[in-house]
Amino acid sequence: MSMFTPRVTMPPPPPPPEPPAKVDYERAEALAAESLRQATGQRKGRGATRVAGALEEEVATGQTPTLLG
Repeated sequence: MSMFTPRVTMPPPPPPPEPPAKVDYERAEALAAESLRQATGQRKGRGATRVAGALEEEVATGQTPTLLG
């Protein structure tokens, strides 16, 4: 080696990553069931909205429903 070239040293390799955690399928299934229960519990029926109620009345009187109600 020449005295004008820098010495190159390689750093040590990084440590290996940690293995992924085990998947808890029972807990995942319970969380999915709970979120589904909450999502379906917040839904309203067809007659509970103004648009559906107005459309039912207009169809009953023979008028065609419009987008503006």
